[in-house]
Amino acid sequence: MRVVNSFLAFLLVLLLWGVKPARAQTGVDMELAASIQFGEAITFTARLKSPLAFQNASLFIHDSARDVTYSQPVTFDANGVSEFRFDVRQSALRPFTTLLWRYELTLAGGSVVQSPTGSIRYDDTRFAWQTLESGALRLHWYNGDEAFGLAALNAAQAGLQKVSSFFPPDLSQPIDIYLYASESDLHGALPGAEAWAAGHADSGAGVITVTVETGANQGILMEQRIPHELMHVLLARQVGAGYRNIPAWLREGMAALAELYPNPDYDGVLADAAARDALIPIRDLCASFSPQVDSAFLAYAQSRSFTHYLRDIYGVDGLLTLARVYANGVTCERGPERAFGVTFVKLERDWRMEVLGQESLSATLEAFMPYLVLLCVVVVFPLIGILNSLRKKGAAHG
Repeated sequence: MRVVNSFLAFLLVLLLWGVKPARAQTGVDMELAASIQFGEAITFTARLKSPLAFQNASLFIHDSARDVTYSQPVTFDANGVSEFRFDVRQSALRPFTTLLWRYELTLAGGSVVQSPTGSIRYDDTRFAWQTLESGALRLHWYNGDEAFGLAALNAAQAGLQKVSSFFPPDLSQPIDIYLYASESDLHGALPGAEAWAAGHADSGAGVITVTVETGANQGILMEQRIPHELMHVLLARQVGAGYRNIPAWLREGMAALAELYPNPDYDGVLADAAARDALIPIRDLCASFSPQVDSAFLAYAQSRSFTHYLRDIYGVDGLLTLARVYANGVTCERGPERAFGVTFVKLERDWRMEVLGQESLSATLEAFMPYLVLLCVVVVFPLIGILNSLRKKGAAHG
């Protein structure tokens, strides 16, 4: 049934994308082809099967993951052949994204005819991928034996169970998980990614890419990175189109809570930063994290700890409520007020005090206020009275 539903959804995209004004009509007989040079370009080729007189032609390329359409005028040679090289670097095309494309030809009378719609997935053709499937999960890898793939698939299934402790995962569409053997291989697929990035989730396409090096630590890496990226995809499905409005600290904090094996270095980094008064203000983690490795690691550690603190107070339902509030477009600092009736500043101050033992000046003053009042009543005010009395006596004597 899932396969049928996926096909119907894909067919609906084709039909809706093909809707044009009344003057457009289908019917041009054209042969379509496309070839991939991964990391560089996709070459789209078309050939008219029979001669046709037209004034101009355009190629439309639709990125289904980001719902973006590119339009480009093209020409056909005397043999009725057109070739266009689409630069994937300029469009920042993500790997494993499905592209739909078609041609439109304007005839002499002004009417427009369309070609059939072609479909191609921008696969990373540098590697020979192996695949294992289980339900909605599809695990792909190219380095390591079948046991390596099975271990990764088990980590993904365990990750689904962890996500289900937050909310029921939406598995109506498949999730593809691609394991890269090195960070250099991954970064070759994700141009522009931060130097510290070990994974990426393309929520719209349901595609996860992570680095997992084979070796003694491969199981730990699988249990950290695969569930982390799964949370990104499934949280996006849970809250809908406003997912990107959720602050980075909450997106990454919830993803870190989904990890089966949390990074043991987080606690040490947090304690050290708190002792040096070098914590990053949480409001500075709303938009994104620093490109610097050390700052980014501290940002992840803080985000996980702060989100964990919120979960302890308000529960997983509270976290999901906060995520939905943000998804509806509320600003970073107003989110807690809408969701919990508490200011952002107070939540961060309480987290620093209760979790990290970091006393703030305002909290210290608040704690000592009763003693300060008593000191004023018992000592300061009488002393002021005595000084005033002495000053008056001195003036009278003078």
